[in-house]
Amino acid sequence: MTEIQLNRRGINSIEVPAEVEATPGSDLVLRIVNHGSPLHITLASSNSSAFTSFFHENLYVNGPEEFAIPIRGNVYPGTFNIEVIAGYGARKAEFRVVVRERAAPEPEPVEIPATPAVPARSLRWRSSAPTLLLTAAALVLYGLWLVYRVDLLNAASFAALLLGVILAWLRQRS
Repeated sequence: MTEIQLNRRGINSIEVPAEVEATPGSDLVLRIVNHGSPLHITLASSNSSAFTSFFHENLYVNGPEEFAIPIRGNVYPGTFNIEVIAGYGARKAEFRVVVRERAAPEPEPVEIPATPAVPARSLRWRSSAPTLLLTAAALVLYGLWLVYRVDLLNAASFAALLLGVILAWLRQRS
């Protein structure tokens, strides 16, 4: 809450803070305290249209009063000024309103459930030897087919390669 002191240091004296803060979607509440006889004051802002619909207000202040200035919820950070005028324009005071973004809520820590360790399958020479032998045989048979052009060598090469793939797949499943 922002306090504005009137008539504390003399007739029509105005005391305002240099700067106040507000956040989007909140109300800037001005607590106006009059220490003397009742008076009329004017609250005005010429550069606040981007932040609020407040522009001008005439108030009769007899004692402590509260005045709320709503700040729009969809505004970007920035500043605007508010003038407090008393004594029919004889006295003026101005303060700056700084609109800051709301502090982002701290994210709550998320617990990640522990996953059981899966044992890594190691490639062992003995378990992959038949697959490697069938692959080598397929390459040799294919090379012989390229040299001699005997279709039986090509078919045997394909069968050896297919058998190696099936063996590797079965080994992976177990």
